[in-house]
Amino acid sequence: MKKVLISDSHPLFRDFLKQKLTDNLIDIILTQENRDIYTKMITNLPNLIILDMKEDSSDQLEFLEKKAEDSNSANIPVIITGPVQDKSFIASLAKYGVIKYFAKPIQFDIFFEAIGRVLHIPLSMDTTPCVLDLHRNGNIIFVELAKGLNREKLALLQFRLAEMIEKEEIDSPKVIIMLTALDLSFVDGYNLEYLIDNVLACPKVHNKNVKILSLSPYVRELLDGHNNYSGIEMTSNLAQVLASLVDTSLTSSVSDLITDKILTLTNETEIEDTSVATRFSSDVLNSDLAAKNDGTVLKMAIIDSSRDELRQTMAAFASVGAECTGFTGGQEFLNSFKENHNYDLIILDVLLEDQTGISLLKKLHDDGNKVPIIIYSNGVPKDVLIKVLSLGPRTYLIKPLKPNVLVHKCLNYLQTKY
Repeated sequence: MKKVLISDSHPLFRDFLKQKLTDNLIDIILTQENRDIYTKMITNLPNLIILDMKEDSSDQLEFLEKKAEDSNSANIPVIITGPVQDKSFIASLAKYGVIKYFAKPIQFDIFFEAIGRVLHIPLSMDTTPCVLDLHRNGNIIFVELAKGLNREKLALLQFRLAEMIEKEEIDSPKVIIMLTALDLSFVDGYNLEYLIDNVLACPKVHNKNVKILSLSPYVRELLDGHNNYSGIEMTSNLAQVLASLVDTSLTSSVSDLITDKILTLTNETEIEDTSVATRFSSDVLNSDLAAKNDGTVLKMAIIDSSRDELRQTMAAFASVGAECTGFTGGQEFLNSFKENHNYDLIILDVLLEDQTGISLLKKLHDDGNKVPIIIYSNGVPKDVLIKVLSLGPRTYLIKPLKPNVLVHKCLNYLQTKY
């Protein structure tokens, strides 16, 4: 059985991960705010570590340094969740075995796909189109669903709802589940029960304070025939629901509570201030925005006129999670580089067959290139070496090197200001 070590200070997010991975027959090891993470790592030697990084990342970096120095744990892959960070900082984490960095709020479908790839286990994911949004007005929480009932989002709902109640210190939360945008029938019964069960799983949520807004007669039949749902009221009139929940002494008009925010879904680009936001890549309409959060730690360009050596070098870096683009000529790379400056590292053979290696290096230098460059080439005369190094590369590595040695040296040369 595959083992995953999870270190995350937020219990709700940690519990959600545990539930999802356990459902896929993955053994979970939990740590408490990084205090015992190293001991549990060495004791269990997991197949993957999922680490939460704080704004002050000193504790996490100390652990990663210690992990990298231990031959038993150095090669254990790490996926990190954390705040938005500088690209150079994220790229520098590759030398510790970090293969993915997901800035919060993470897109959970991409996040779990990455876990499955590392473990070589296809994690089951419900792909049903679904929009799920939460709004709060005082102690009333609106759970709004449209398009369909996606079990991944319904599972997240329990944790998102509990987090909102805890964060806002709501002692007696009242929940309105808004299903008027869904055409429900008996075939949705299984998922509908899952939705209600996840709402009721929050300890402070009681049946009498849960109302369902729906136009489907099936929902009423489900509630009437289920003992666990006794006290939950269904209606098709929002004003009627609010009237039953609101202290009318505090407002002269129930309609004053029906705001645009309550009835309108959150904009897909709005950043949710939460550790377990109900966000999936399908929620992000802008494909460029979605691509930015795919978790990739290191993006590289490798230029080598030998196709065999190019494939070997790309394979070596891909094994540590790098996203590699290969080129066999300098001009080919320049044409691409004009459109894509999103590389964290360039590896260049200056002795290209088309004689463009040194001229390419000079062009990048003259243009003020900021991407770190490492020369990986055969030996050259001393005067050529001096000329090459004067054009700004980080170092000159002489071929051939064993793939793991090449990777190790290159990652250690990645500059970081942290």
